Amino acid sequence: MSWFRRLRDERGSLPLAMMLTLVGTSLSTLMLPVVITQLRDTAETVDRAKALHAAQAGIDIVMGGIRGSLGSIANLVCIPALDPLRGTVSAAVSGVSSVLPGRYEVSVEYQDATRTPIPCATKLSKLLTVPAFAVITARGTDKAGKSTDKIDPKDRQTRTLSATYVFRFTNENVNGGLLRLYGGAYCLDAGSGSPAVGTIVATQPCNTGSSRQSFAYTKDLTLRLVSSITAKNPQGMCIDSGADPVSGGLLQFQICGVSPLIPYYQRWSLNDSSNFRSTANNGIDLGAFCMHAKAGATKGAFMELTSCGGAADNTRTFAPDATVGAGAADAPNQLVNFQQFGRCVDVTNFNVTLGFLIVWPCKQAPVITGVGWNQRFVVPVTPKEEGKITGQITTYDSTNKKTYCLTTFTPGGTSHFVTMQACPTLLSTAAEVKATQWDISYKIPNSYDTSYIIVDTNGRCLSPTNLDDKKLPPDDIFKGSTVVSKLTTALCDGSKLQKWNAPPNIAKPIPLKDIGEK
Repeated sequence: MSWFRRLRDERGSLPLAMMLTLVGTSLSTLMLPVVITQLRDTAETVDRAKALHAAQAGIDIVMGGIRGSLGSIANLVCIPALDPLRGTVSAAVSGVSSVLPGRYEVSVEYQDATRTPIPCATKLSKLLTVPAFAVITARGTDKAGKSTDKIDPKDRQTRTLSATYVFRFTNENVNGGLLRLYGGAYCLDAGSGSPAVGTIVATQPCNTGSSRQSFAYTKDLTLRLVSSITAKNPQGMCIDSGADPVSGGLLQFQICGVSPLIPYYQRWSLNDSSNFRSTANNGIDLGAFCMHAKAGATKGAFMELTSCGGAADNTRTFAPDATVGAGAADAPNQLVNFQQFGRCVDVTNFNVTLGFLIVWPCKQAPVITGVGWNQRFVVPVTPKEEGKITGQITTYDSTNKKTYCLTTFTPGGTSHFVTMQACPTLLSTAAEVKATQWDISYKIPNSYDTSYIIVDTNGRCLSPTNLDDKKLPPDDIFKGSTVVSKLTTALCDGSKLQKWNAPPNIAKPIPLKDIGEK
C-alpha cells in the first residue's frame, strides 16, 4: 500500500467559475430594469397614496362644515362642481414638514329625499329646501401647485373619492308665526318677548321673526306667545279675555292654563269669517264675542271684544301665517297639510261650482261639529291607521242637503285642479267613478316617503300648489283675505307638501355611506 494520495484532477474548475461569473453578471444586468420598474412603481404608489390622503382631507373639510351648520340650512355652504373648494394639506413628523403634502378640490351636490339635486349654483347661493343627502366629490394630487390651481382629473396621480352624507333630521313642525289682520300690514303684538301679566294686546306693524309677534295656535285652542315659554314660566303667556267677558273688554296676556284644564276665556276658534271667536263658559259652544282692534290700520290699537260678523276688514278679520299652526284641526275630519301646517283643504266659499278647492287657514271650534262643512270630510281609515285603503273622500253640504266627492282631474285636460263633484250614481260612467277613487296611505312601515299621502287613480299625489315656486302661475294662487294655494295633484315625491295629517318623522341614518373611489 502506498502512503501517497493521488492528486485530484482540477482541470474543469476554472471554466466553471468563469461560466458562473458570466451568468451572475448577465442576471444582474437583466434584473436591473425590473428593480428600477419596481422602484418607480413604489414611488408612484407613494405619490398616489399622498393624493388619496389629500382627497380624504377635502371630504373631511366638507363634513366639518356640515356638522358645523348646527342643523340650519342657512348655515350650509353651496360648493358646486363648477366652483369647487380648493386647498392644500401637509403634515409634519418630528420637525420634518410636508411629510404628506398635497392639494385637493371638493364639491357638494345636495339632494332631496328622491335624490333630485337641490339648486345651489354658487358659493353665495342659499338652500331653500332641507336636503336629505349631500353627495361629496373630492379630487386629490401630490403635484406641486398653488392652493387655487385646478386639479386635472385625467392625470395618473389624481385620486377621486366620493361619499354620501345622510342628514339626520326630524321634520317636526315648530309653531310660531304672525297673527296678521286683514291687509297684512298690522299684527297682534305683545310689547316685548316676555310680557308682564295683564299686558294689553295691541297692534303693531308686522315684523316677521319678531319675538313679540310670534304666536303658536295650540291643540287647546290657545294663542300662546312663543318667546314667553321659559324655564320660569313653562306654560308661557296666552291671550286672555277674562272670566265672564263683556263687549268692549280689553284682551290681556295671562299665564296659560295647564292642559286639559284650559280656561274657556283663553280658548279661541277661527271661524268661517276668519274671526277669532271666544268660547262659551261650558267649554263646548262658541262664545258671543270676537277679537276686534279698536282702530283699524293703526299702530298701538288695543284689542277688545265685540260682536262677531260683519264684512271683512282690518279690525276683526285675520290672516294668520301658516306657521302659527293648525290649532285643534286634525284627522279624521280635517285634512291638514304637513308643510303648510296651519292650512286645511277647504271648499272655496262653500261653493262647489267654482272649479277649484283651496288650502285655507284651518277652521276651529271647541267641538268638530262647530267647524263649517266646507272643511269637514269623511275619509276612509284603516285599522290602527296603518297601511292603505281605497275609497271616496266626501263632504256633506248641510245647506243643500247633498253629499259631494273629492274628484281628480284628467291630466292634459282643461283644468288641473281638484274639485268637489256630486258623488257617482249607478248611471255614472266608469271614468266618473274612477275620478272619485283615492288611495289613502297611513303609516307604511319603514317607508315614510310613501306614508300619509293621498293618491288618485292616475298615480298622482294630492298637493297644494307650491307658493314657494317663484314661477307659479297666477291662476294657481287664491287671493282672499289671505293668499293661499289651490288644490291639485302632482307627481309623488315624498315631500312634506304632499303629506296630510302626518306626524313628524325622525330619521336616524348612518351619517356617511357609499364611500368609494371613482
